[in-house]
Amino acid sequence: MPLSLHADTNTGRFGGLRAHLWCMALLAVVCTLLLATSTISASIDAFRKAQAGAENMRQFTAIFDAANFISAERGPANSLMTVADTGQTEARRRWSDFVRDTDAALRELERRDIPDAMIDDVHARLAAARALIGAIGQQPRHARRYEEIHAAIGAMFVARDSYRRIIEWQSGEILRRDPDLSAIVVQGIALSDLREYAGRLGSYLIAPMAAGTGVTPQDIAASSAARGRLLEVWDLVGPRSALPVSDPIRLKRQEAEDTFMRDGLALIDEQMAIGRRSGRFSLDGVSLTQRYVALMQPLGDMRNIYLTEIVSQFEAGEREALLTLYRNGLTTAVLLMLVLGLVAAVQIYILRPLLRGAQAVVALADERPAGLVTSPGDVQEIKRLYGAIGVLAQRLNERTLLTRQLEILATTDGLTGLLNRRALEDQVAAMAMDGAKYLILLDIDHFKSINDRYGHPFGDIVLRAIADLMRHSIGQSGYLARFGGEEFAILLESGSPPEAACKARKLRMAIERCPIEAPDGEVLTVTASFGVAGGAHLTWSDILAHADAALYRAKDAGRNRVRASRAPV
Repeated sequence: MPLSLHADTNTGRFGGLRAHLWCMALLAVVCTLLLATSTISASIDAFRKAQAGAENMRQFTAIFDAANFISAERGPANSLMTVADTGQTEARRRWSDFVRDTDAALRELERRDIPDAMIDDVHARLAAARALIGAIGQQPRHARRYEEIHAAIGAMFVARDSYRRIIEWQSGEILRRDPDLSAIVVQGIALSDLREYAGRLGSYLIAPMAAGTGVTPQDIAASSAARGRLLEVWDLVGPRSALPVSDPIRLKRQEAEDTFMRDGLALIDEQMAIGRRSGRFSLDGVSLTQRYVALMQPLGDMRNIYLTEIVSQFEAGEREALLTLYRNGLTTAVLLMLVLGLVAAVQIYILRPLLRGAQAVVALADERPAGLVTSPGDVQEIKRLYGAIGVLAQRLNERTLLTRQLEILATTDGLTGLLNRRALEDQVAAMAMDGAKYLILLDIDHFKSINDRYGHPFGDIVLRAIADLMRHSIGQSGYLARFGGEEFAILLESGSPPEAACKARKLRMAIERCPIEAPDGEVLTVTASFGVAGGAHLTWSDILAHADAALYRAKDAGRNRVRASRAPV
């Protein structure tokens, strides 16, 4: 009986050791799953980001495709308005084909996440332009007048300009999700603008050709502006560009240099010179359109190659992220199998020897030599695991801080350093609902003329100068923001209507007394119109509406004025 008692006791000890071993094995499995979950979660996040990036680029491409269709539609439209009476049927059929292609591209956008109001605006402006073109195309050639053709071409320009809002909106969405894509977005827009402004150069000759009149000073000025913008964009994407490009784009860019930038612009210059001298062009509108569209082909090819490559790169990244996810999942499965295999090996190579050790305990009771050795190292490994998790927590805290910094950047206007509109409205939301607050809206007078005359780079200088004057004049007493374009806003959280109006007048005089030197050496006096509104117990939308109304009264009164809201405060 004593021997049997000793055997049962050691068997119980062995059962306890086996339970302890299984607990350690379970702990190893749990630790493996925790590590695997972290790895797989990171892989899933990377895959989702790559998937979203590829979809963004596909939508980006679809938007530029639609823009290209709108631009390309002008070619057959120009031919229809200039073709001889005998060719009207064929010209109208070809124009209708392009109209269908444009509408199909816009319908494709309607299925994507794009504001309906923007697409509806483009449809409306296209419909207006097409109505003018269709009416001209039904007239005999001798009855077509310069003014009507010029208006129809201008309406197509307006339609394309309204579509630019969609491009800008989509670009903003992409950069909001991933600011690192700014170079891709800028280059895509530049390549699209290159094709657009090249097309406009040819369109400015259509009305004089069709009507048999000379080139007007208005045509010459518009053509010169388009050519200047074209050359600016070419500097961004042409051979002098510092942006890295692939070999296919480099070859197509050289073709564009040799074909369009040399022969295409020479063709426009030749016809423009003839039109200025005599009004009797050496080509008709149809011939010019056919030759010029062929010379522009490399520009469209550059855009298509670039967008195709970008989409391919992102789709390759999406596939690679998916493969990484699969690899990490497989690795996790292998690790779990290894853990289970290790447990099985412990059963075979450790527990069985321990059973013999239990039998050795009985031998100890019989005063024979025997001993058991335990390993305390498992606790230290758990401590190391907690240390690793602590390092991970530290890294996550650093990432949270970086995210907050990026959120701050997202609320700032990149050109002026002021708050953007969204950030200003967030400040309003944080204020007391019934507290007094005042809004000063200011709009730079004749800013479009400044841009048209001196170029957008100088316009940017003017915007930054106005922002600096706002900082100097208002200081820390209000929130300063750029609402968009040439419009700025100042939000005051305290004060009175007279004080708000006084601040606006002070800033107006500061702007007027701060001349800015233009690129040609001319000293330019910039002015601004102001609208002031606010008070207690008013909603933000009411304050904004009153300030906007006051701003328009300032403009109607002759600009360079301050007008306060007539609404009760």
